[in-house]
This record gives sequence, structure tokens and C-alpha cells, in this order.
Amino acid sequence: MKKRALLPLLASLASPLAFAVGTVDVYMEGDSKPKTLTNAEYLVDLVGQPRLANSWWPGAVVSERQATVAEQARHQALLARLSALAADESGDSAAAINALRQQLQAMKVTGRQIVELDPDYLRTHRLANRPLQGQYTLWVGPQPTTITVVGLISSPGKKVFTPERDVVSYLDEMSLLSGADRSYAWVVYPNGKTQKVPVGYWNRRHVEPMPGSVIFVGFAPGLWSNEYDELNADILQSLTHRIPE
Repeated sequence: MKKRALLPLLASLASPLAFAVGTVDVYMEGDSKPKTLTNAEYLVDLVGQPRLANSWWPGAVVSERQATVAEQARHQALLARLSALAADESGDSAAAINALRQQLQAMKVTGRQIVELDPDYLRTHRLANRPLQGQYTLWVGPQPTTITVVGLISSPGKKVFTPERDVVSYLDEMSLLSGADRSYAWVVYPNGKTQKVPVGYWNRRHVEPMPGSVIFVGFAPGLWSNEYDELNADILQSLTHRIPE
């Protein structure tokens, strides 16, 4: 008897989730205000909208509201940590850390969901077509024509993307600041994937970033602790979760 009574109870508890659907604010290039899509049950219901047919999906970002709150709090903690680190340093080292902090402060982050968004892929890979439950935001646009360089470098910002040009050639146009890693840089691809790239004259490797990528030059590894490795990882997290410009 107890087992029979339990089944309807479980069904009643599960039913709100089973029938929940997502509400998505969609930002497209040139729009100052989002368009709102309701009753999106799965990812393909969102990205398969005809008005989004010409979007460049490798650079699209979808975020979830609660994850955004957590990500923004983590990013603010990172900025505070960099301020404290700069206060403990002096001269060129303090200036370099403050310059990096200003770059990150100007960037907005969101609770990005690392999922495949290409409509054709979602239609043919059932498990990738995730259900949508809650509040989401989607940013979409055309393929960009720039890459962005961030970090302990003299000339951060957007650079014109050039096909077949590698990471080292972009960095050769600028100098490294105090404390920068001279052996490796990171590429953050538009889809959120990251790659550690050898860039020293003794270990360099030809790696071409795609349009919309970020090249990040972080802190050199610490001699006595892993503090700078942790900072680099936290900065990469912010770069991965940045809102497309």
C-alpha cells in the first residue's frame, strides 16, 4: 500500500519540472533592447528561430540567471584580489597589475552555459539538445572581424583579425609588462574553449586564433607558491564567461 501511495506523490512533485519551459531574452547586433522568447522547451526551440538563421553560432553565448549572479560575484572577488595584490607591490609591478585590473573591470561577465548552440548539430545530436527551465539570455551576431588581446601587455584591446596569422605575431606588436609570462599565452576561443600556447622564442608554436578569440597573457608562475597560477585560472574563467561585445 505504501508503495502505491508513493507513486502519485512522486508524479505530482516531478510534474512542475517536467512541464517547465524557459524564457529567453535575445540580444542581436544593433538592438539596444532584447527580444523575449517564451515557451522555449529545448535549446533547438531557441536557436532554431528563423530570425536567428544568419547568426554566427561559434560566438553565441547563452547564460542562465542564477549562474549569472554567481559569476558576477566571483568576478568582483577577482577584481578585489587584484587590487589587494597591487597594493602589496610597487613601481612597475603595481602598475602592471592595475592595468590588468582595469581591463577586466571594463568587461562584463555572465553565467555562460558551455553548450553547443549550432541548430544543425542540436537537431542531429539528441543528448546535446538540453531542456530550458528558468530565465536565460542569448547573445548572437555575425562573425567578428577582430580578436582581442588582454593581460600584462602594453597594447591591450581589439586587433584586426588576419587569416593565417598566429598568436606570436599578434604579441610581437607589443611588449610584456612586469610579471608577465614570457613562455606561454592563452587563447580563449569564441565557443568558450581555451588553449595554452607556447610563445617564447625557445618553445613557440604556430597557433592561429579564430575571429572573436581572446589572447590572454597572464602572470608568470610563482617561484614559491601557486598564487599566480590560481589568478590566471580565475581570469580565464572571466574571459570564458564574458558577454560578447
